[in-house]
Amino acid sequence: MRIYVGGLIHETNAFSPVPTRLADYGDHCGSYEDLCAAAAASGVEMYRGRCARAAPSAPTVRADYETLRNSLVSEIVAQGPFDCILLSLHGAQVAEGYPDCEGDVVAAVRGACGNDVTIGVMLDLHAAIGLRLLEQANLVCVIKEYPHTDFPETAAQLVDLALRQRRGQISPVTAFVPIPVFSLWHTPLPPSKTLVDDARALESESSVLHISLVHGFPWSDVADAGAAVLVITDGDPEGAVRHARQFAHRLWKIRDADLGHYQSIEECLDQVPLSHSGPLVIADAGDNPGAGTGSDATWILHEVVARGLQNVALALFHDPEALARVVEGGVGATVRLSLGGHSTELAGAPLVGDFTVTCINPTARIDAMPGYEPIAVGTLAAVRYGGVQIVLGDYREQVFGPRVFREVGIDPLTTSVLVVKSAQHFYNAFASFASTILYCDSPCSRTVDFARLPFSNRRSPMWPLEECGIGDIPAPVLIGVR
Repeated sequence: MRIYVGGLIHETNAFSPVPTRLADYGDHCGSYEDLCAAAAASGVEMYRGRCARAAPSAPTVRADYETLRNSLVSEIVAQGPFDCILLSLHGAQVAEGYPDCEGDVVAAVRGACGNDVTIGVMLDLHAAIGLRLLEQANLVCVIKEYPHTDFPETAAQLVDLALRQRRGQISPVTAFVPIPVFSLWHTPLPPSKTLVDDARALESESSVLHISLVHGFPWSDVADAGAAVLVITDGDPEGAVRHARQFAHRLWKIRDADLGHYQSIEECLDQVPLSHSGPLVIADAGDNPGAGTGSDATWILHEVVARGLQNVALALFHDPEALARVVEGGVGATVRLSLGGHSTELAGAPLVGDFTVTCINPTARIDAMPGYEPIAVGTLAAVRYGGVQIVLGDYREQVFGPRVFREVGIDPLTTSVLVVKSAQHFYNAFASFASTILYCDSPCSRTVDFARLPFSNRRSPMWPLEECGIGDIPAPVLIGVR
């Protein structure tokens, strides 16, 4: 038995102001490492293949994507043959001319290696699942948690299923149901947690091998961008269809459960004067660079300044030009800045004024996604403007935890209001000490006010943009064993 493990990972936001080229792809990704670790632990010979990942941003340049895909396939052919090919992909990757990169990659691998090899794919739950991917892969397993804490668990499941399938011990059959819903579900709390728990309980039954509750990624602006359910059973098509239909209907019934958490800037800041036992944490989810935004939106910052709020800290602003001026000025200097609002009109207007430099850390590290090592981000700086402190960096990354504040001398525990450019991955790290966590929908390229976005490729009808009913959920599609 020989296993190949590789990865090609990008979460694509069609409305992102950040371009994506070959040079933006690095060679490290936590989910790929988890898949390598699970394959190595299986005791089977593993070839550690190439992995290319770019931070969330706009669609990849066509020729650059083709280079990445062809390099992956060429390596598999050159190092093969393999019994199992396991790929860590994202699920919402789009390139110029390729609305379904994952389906295209797996089809290219299948075409090069033939039908005898077992191909298993692990995906992020913010995926756009299409039939091409499901028809070309033997197994597709999607993580269940948001924040994404279960990549290691899902990787181990995929490796186990792929080896069992290859040995003839199981005969996977998949039922697939796309759901006409653009939404978001936060899995640490009910009702989303209940569905995840029930899915895991079913996976302990003999015929159910894996259940994927796909949240979708509306901002990729492709026809497959909505929610979906995948149920893999061991030779039980009727059971796969039954469970897939049931979970699809249950997701439909809670379609607005967590989308309703989002509030306007004004509604969030109106809660600041209330009595709190700890810091009020506001997620600037509309400007979450983890979904491809510029991370320089000023909408909340302007309103905080206009209200004269005190003891407020915001992170992480990606403004390399402002950071360079701050570093040049040095700690204690007063520097004239045009801060933020440069990436796109959706980022708002820059905040222009005199800022006091309070800290410069040239070797900063910030928290990563839960379970992973801190990220080295180079230089971070903090500047003060009135009662507000702003954390600046030239590394575009969402906030995963409070270390980003501590690295520049800001104590998150004694700060009244923390505004973080993130959507949900910050949650676990802040929930232990925050008095309240609010989700703010600022009008940026990751807004959940979907009517504001200029979609051109989405399918219709799609809730909440059109009226839909449970009858608009299609019947499950069965994908059998090769």
